[in-house]
Amino acid sequence: MARYVVQELMGKVHKPFGNNAWLPGNLITSSFVVLGWGYLIYTGNISTLWPLFGTGNQLLATIALAVSTTFLINMGKAKYAWITAIPMCFVGVTTVTAGVLSIKNIFWPLTTKPGQVFTGYLDSVLMTIFIAGVVLVLFDAARRWYQVLHGAPVPQEAFGPPLTVTGEVKMGCC
Repeated sequence: MARYVVQELMGKVHKPFGNNAWLPGNLITSSFVVLGWGYLIYTGNISTLWPLFGTGNQLLATIALAVSTTFLINMGKAKYAWITAIPMCFVGVTTVTAGVLSIKNIFWPLTTKPGQVFTGYLDSVLMTIFIAGVVLVLFDAARRWYQVLHGAPVPQEAFGPPLTVTGEVKMGCC
């Protein structure tokens, strides 16, 4: 997931990175992410790395549940949205709380230990970025839910790219 996010962000700066099938972009962004995690492993230990890894995975689950809830609402099946919305709320609240507590109790105290100041700041910033990203996704999803439930039309792209007569996916570029 990290590679896709980095590649998408880099695609805003240099257009070819936005194409997930572009091999140089895949190699560069994969290397960037692997080197980043390698640095975290080299400079930290399991007590600093595990909270980042675990929180990242749980926040990804929160995003997946938000996307599933949005899909159900977009499809006109809002009465079933609670099936994904309740776990999304539970996982989201507990994981964001755990992330904030990790910053407060694990990462921030490292900023006062000689030799671990940079690691403490880096881990705190990374956790803050994780949390902020999920909060933004949840706010955008809630905005979409409100719009659709109050009569706004669902955009065509909510259902994926249009199909051709033969059933193949019609891509927008060619």
